Parts: sequence; structure tokens; C-alpha cells
Amino acid sequence: MSAVAEKKSGLPKIVWDLVFTLLIPISILAPSLSLGSIHLLGSELKDGKTVGFGVADLIGIVPAYVVAALIPVIYILIDTLRTRAFNPITTVAASSALIGGGLAFLQIDGWAFALKDSYRPIVFALIMGGSLILGKPFFAIFLRFAMQDVTTERKPLLEKLLSAPSVKTGLTLGTAVIAIESLVMAGINFWVNFQTVTAKFGTKDFNGLVAKANGIMYLPSTLASFAAFGLAYYLVQRGLTKDFGAKAQLFDETLWDALEQKPVEETQPA
Repeated sequence: MSAVAEKKSGLPKIVWDLVFTLLIPISILAPSLSLGSIHLLGSELKDGKTVGFGVADLIGIVPAYVVAALIPVIYILIDTLRTRAFNPITTVAASSALIGGGLAFLQIDGWAFALKDSYRPIVFALIMGGSLILGKPFFAIFLRFAMQDVTTERKPLLEKLLSAPSVKTGLTLGTAVIAIESLVMAGINFWVNFQTVTAKFGTKDFNGLVAKANGIMYLPSTLASFAAFGLAYYLVQRGLTKDFGAKAQLFDETLWDALEQKPVEETQPA
């Protein structure tokens, strides 16, 4: 949701993300509308089959699956359009969402579904790895757009920051960390879905097990992403301190003072 919507509702954006990327899709996929119980995870069994009355009983099993897959896609695209924050970061997010929207119509199960469900971290890993091959670490792009207080006068200082040798090393290592984390989570997500979603596509059991796999993976994938980006920030900050001193701190006004006080040649290797 936009910053305006967030302010009006009093809810942080992460809550909206949770609602539209997990809770609503799981509710649509669940065999039972009994929220707050194990039914929501598709684990209510009777004679080996999931039972209960859910959204699939109203609109059909396959349409329920497609709608559940498209809800996060629509949310991400609307969020991007409302905030009007068009940059490489939001472009990657929007492109990934569009890919997910297209894949939602594939009627596959087994290992093929597990691979399809792992497309997000796979795409992210490819982007990170590709940026390293091209010599343009993606985390540098991320950092450039994350620093909101860059005025016209400060743009040369930002370039000075990003071109400093130890900072460049930190940006490269940080990008590599995110790429590795994405690959690892893609593998874990594939394994969880392959082991969990064992029913055939187009059945109520399949939808329920997809909801269960999504619920299992949401917290680990979120924590892993935070950890990877946190480590990337640490590596850049370590390089920043080495090149410009302890006074230089990312996202702090002291950063610009430190960049102004230390000549460019002092940050270059001999």
C-alpha cells in the first residue's frame, strides 16, 4: 500500500504485505474457511482427504488457486503504481510479480510445481549473479536508491562513496551474499513444496497443501532475506569505515561530513 494509505490506517507496510501476500492467499486456498484453526493449513482430514467448506467450493478449485496466486501480484503492482517509485528495485519487484502472474495459469504438480513456486528466489539469484558478472553489483543500485537524502550537491559525494575501494569490495561481497541466500532459499522452498504438495493439481487437497507450504516458508524466507540484506549492509559499512573513518555511517548525516573531509585520493589504492 502507499505511504498515505499506511498513515491513514496506522498499520506499518509489513502488515499489509503479510495480509496480501500470505493471509488472503492462504484463506482462499484453504479447504475450510475456519480461520484461526488448523483447517486453514489444509490439515483437516477425513478418510485421507481434506474436508470443510472454503472459497474453492464457491468459485471452483482451479479458479481459487489462480485467484490466490494473483492476489500478491496485483498487490505488488498496485503498490508500485500508487507510490510512483519507479527505479531498478521496483522494476525487479514488478517484473517478478508479472512472471508470477503468468506462471499462475500453469496447471502442473509434483517437482514441476515445486520448481515453479521457487521462481522468485531463482530470478533474484540470477539478477544478483548477473550483476556481479557485469561488474555492477546490484547492491550498489539498491543502496543508491535507499539513500533518500541525496541532494544535487551531494551526488558527487555519493559517487565518491560508491567508488571507494573498500566500499566497492563490500558492495560486491554483499551482492554475493544475497545471491547465495536466494539460491539456498530457492532450494529449501523447492524441497518443502516437493515434500508437502503431493496431491494432484485441480484437487482440493492440492490447494490446501499449497497453502500449508506457503505458511511453512513465509517466516523462514522473510528472516533469511532480512539476514542477507543485514549482512550486506554490514559489509558495506565495514568498507565505509575503512575508507572514510568511524565517523562515516550509512543513513546518517555524519556520512556526508566524512565524505567531504577526506580527499578522494586518500581513498584510492596506492
